Amino acid sequence: MKKRVLVVLLAIMLFMPFISVKAGSLDSYVDWNLNRGIFAHQLRDGTDHITNLAMITVNGKIAYCIEPGVTADKGSYYSSTTNINDTNLSWANTKKLSLIGYYGYGYKGHDEKEYYMAAQELIWREMGVSNVWWTDKKDGGNVINIDYYKNEILNLVNDYEIAPSFDFKKEYMVGDSFSITDKNNVLEGYEVVNNPNVSINGNSLNVNVKDTNNDFILRRKQNGKTTMFYYKEGYQTIGTFEFPYDFQAEYNINHFYGRIIVDKLDYDTKSKKTSSNEATLKGALYGLYDIEGNLLQKKETNEDGIVIFDNLVKGNYKVKEISPSKGYTLSKTVTETFVGTNTREVTIQSYEKIIKSTLVITKVLDDYENKTCIKEEGILFGIYDSDDNLITTSKTDENGKITLTLPYGRYVLKQESAPDGIDKVKDRIIEVTKDGAIIDVTLVNHKLPVIKKAVLPKTGKNGMTGIVLLISFCVMGLLYEKKTT
Repeated sequence: MKKRVLVVLLAIMLFMPFISVKAGSLDSYVDWNLNRGIFAHQLRDGTDHITNLAMITVNGKIAYCIEPGVTADKGSYYSSTTNINDTNLSWANTKKLSLIGYYGYGYKGHDEKEYYMAAQELIWREMGVSNVWWTDKKDGGNVINIDYYKNEILNLVNDYEIAPSFDFKKEYMVGDSFSITDKNNVLEGYEVVNNPNVSINGNSLNVNVKDTNNDFILRRKQNGKTTMFYYKEGYQTIGTFEFPYDFQAEYNINHFYGRIIVDKLDYDTKSKKTSSNEATLKGALYGLYDIEGNLLQKKETNEDGIVIFDNLVKGNYKVKEISPSKGYTLSKTVTETFVGTNTREVTIQSYEKIIKSTLVITKVLDDYENKTCIKEEGILFGIYDSDDNLITTSKTDENGKITLTLPYGRYVLKQESAPDGIDKVKDRIIEVTKDGAIIDVTLVNHKLPVIKKAVLPKTGKNGMTGIVLLISFCVMGLLYEKKTT
């Protein structure tokens, strides 16, 4: 029993170091390949410190030495962290280190070892080494010039926080689509954040302008990786720089809507003055349709005969009248128009035709004795509006006719003249409400009765007979007058 307990205790003691290891502790394997034909010279404190080029990897990833003059532990495990404060290099400029390492060896197109040498040198210089150079021999030998590679890296480092720049217009119309070039020529290194209406094609930005969500962010392309630091007590701090850090810029595209104005005018006056005092330009119903004929909006004209269709996106539209205003005919015209960035406001002038009817007046004289009607020429008639204002006058022709065209409204027809001994007809109400209608009016005049001077009979035996005859004559005259009216 005691033997079994000792075995269990021994097993627990053997596994205790692994049980107490924290996440990220001693989790990364560091190794390197030594190039014995290339020598790095670091001038520190006036002394040339010479080492062979060692291309370091951590867990198979390209890595760089960060601490000049400190030995790295080859073929061993280091602890990893994303926070440089966990190491003894809390003062270091991690952004600059991350950028140098990111654009060094292994970056797109940087497959030559000279890029590794250049990045390592720039890191050492960033960490305080006064001078670094490379040779092909430890003592003497030829200097290996890697200025080109260093400049390539530094140019990319310096451009990292250069955001794309665009010559946007002051505003764009909703529904517009456009492509615009980045003036700084860095757009390919960016990605659009959460805006499906904006996309990148090389160094050009493609934008679809919507009524919402026209603000967007361009962010340095991410790859799901991050800068990592590896440390171990008493040894060199090492870094892998697969992605430097987030950098982004915000942009805003101002947008506007288009509108279509329907300006209703009187066809005859070519103005806002109506052809009839009883007609109005207000209340005409217009419809706005898309190019396929789907109704989008409908509105009535205001007091000035105006309709405004607003909040329109870029596109082709159709406008037509659905119902006319009072006194006007329905226009059959369908107007097609385009609303766009340069035609944000389109005005359609709609010349509306007033309702008109033809008034035909026939004037005759009733010849009672000959039992016939005689056409009367030269009889003057006047047309008055509902406020008793004279509109026009006209005389009958040789056929006793007058033909007039009247616009929408209610009129009073008055006979202004009559030959001696002929009566005048009563005023007639004429209503024009239907376009193209023919209103026939026949007016009949009559001869006035000739009233002779009455001689009263002498009083006496036959006096009552004379009075009866006089009364009868008056009654007959009144009955005749009633007939003629």
